[in-house]
Amino acid sequence: MDITDISGKLTAALRGYKNILIFIKGSPDPDVIASSFALKCICDSINVRSTLFALAEISLPQNQAIVRDLKIPLHIEKALPDLRNYDAYAILDHQSAYVKDLSERLPCAVHIDHHEKIDSPLKIDFEISTGNVGAVSTIMALVLKELNIPVSETTRKQAATALLYGIQTDTDNYHHAGRADFEAVQFLTTLADAEIIARVSDFPLSETAVRLIGKAAAERELYKDWLISGIGFIDESNRDIIAIIADFLLQKTAASTVIVFAVVEKSGKRGMGLDASFRTKNENLDLNDVIKRITAEGGARKFKGAYQVNLDYFRGCPDRELLWQVVSLTTLQVLKRARDGIRLMELRSFYERFKKRIDTIFKQ
Repeated sequence: MDITDISGKLTAALRGYKNILIFIKGSPDPDVIASSFALKCICDSINVRSTLFALAEISLPQNQAIVRDLKIPLHIEKALPDLRNYDAYAILDHQSAYVKDLSERLPCAVHIDHHEKIDSPLKIDFEISTGNVGAVSTIMALVLKELNIPVSETTRKQAATALLYGIQTDTDNYHHAGRADFEAVQFLTTLADAEIIARVSDFPLSETAVRLIGKAAAERELYKDWLISGIGFIDESNRDIIAIIADFLLQKTAASTVIVFAVVEKSGKRGMGLDASFRTKNENLDLNDVIKRITAEGGARKFKGAYQVNLDYFRGCPDRELLWQVVSLTTLQVLKRARDGIRLMELRSFYERFKKRIDTIFKQ
């Protein structure tokens, strides 16, 4: 990863616009909050106006605390802002840069992600998707190091603290960190506020999280080496608990892969959807391929992934217990089929590698 080349192309793309909407897709987690804030700092340094914006509430108290304590200017609304005020948008920490009602009206200036790259018809001025880092915060930290932008000490500490926490959370406390991640950490630790990171890292689990962990453990189903658990209906303010439970079960069980799913309901009955979170210890499992075979609305990097399915059509169902039975049984069946298909995927991959090798030999 040539960070000098990335930094130059990134700033060149930003300079092509006057006002950029930095849009956070899905639930704002530490990595996307930090990396998006870092992009805003870069915009500020080159006199490009920008706004951090999200439609989903921050669900976890520690994530709320990092935004509050660092005074990160994140605007959360229930609808998109007036797009006439912007001439481009940016997306970080999401496989797809497409946003309904936004992509049709504004060009995408920047898309930065750390999952497997997917094909997209969108024209994007600057795009990087690499699985060689544990967090988008790593990329943005190395860009800031390279650019050395002129910002106040307060802003520098804000960005460094947020980015360090973003790397910490997305690499599972550095267990899945690589060389680039540790290079970023070394740069950030001299600038970050260690007290804030220690404080938010020690946040206790909420009563809701503890209750749902108990439910997930009680209702789990082991299928081959996969542990699958549905936790029912949850409010969108608790969406991130799905991933926390998946992490917890992976650590506490012998299963190689854990999937936790729930029906997430938006406040005011504005919508609902199925969310499934994957965690695995199997470094040879291509989670991204597994998820993409289930639905295009999801993806993964090594060791973790997720997918979503829109269920708005069923908002009016009068029998919630029956609806959950249908969703749960269907999801279990889909996931079991996905597990059964892994062997076939492995054989197909072996065949493709073998054929490629034979073709290479005959060409010599």
